[in-house]
Amino acid sequence: MIRIRSLAILLLMVLSVCGRGPAQAKRPIDPEQRQFSAEDEGVKKPVAIPDDVLAILGKDEFVRDALEDEMPPTGKPPRSWFSASAVHLSSPDKIDFVVVGEGKLLGANVTTFWIFRATPHGHELVLTAPAHDLIVMNTRWRGYREIEMSAETAVKFSSVLFRWNGRKYVAFREKSEPM
Repeated sequence: MIRIRSLAILLLMVLSVCGRGPAQAKRPIDPEQRQFSAEDEGVKKPVAIPDDVLAILGKDEFVRDALEDEMPPTGKPPRSWFSASAVHLSSPDKIDFVVVGEGKLLGANVTTFWIFRATPHGHELVLTAPAHDLIVMNTRWRGYREIEMSAETAVKFSSVLFRWNGRKYVAFREKSEPM
């Protein structure tokens, strides 16, 4: 009985070592979210929205129009209208933000995205646009990551690649194709 148990334990040990297969390289997990969609419920890696960013959002024309419909009018957008994720547009020591419109700010198939970059004096808005998807690319232009936004309708797919011009993000290449 002891001999059978010893053989069974030895067999289990051999199978556990041999059954592992080749070692797989572990891919590093990206600490920041770089893909966003209007279909997501908020961002996947949320962070608190800094007060200076919220103040700038409160001056946005689209946000102001939505505030006019509020009863009673509050004058300030609620934090629940937005979700934010920290990104690094230019360097690892500067925390920038992608802010996504939520709830009342969602469209039928798009949302509004706001991109803020860190400066010595706080954050500044460097891109605002409605889209279905936003991707913060790995590729860079003038030290900043490129950003691609896309949307589609029943008949057309459109995308815009944005590049840093030294002050803000501007459309570099637009493409549209039938569905």
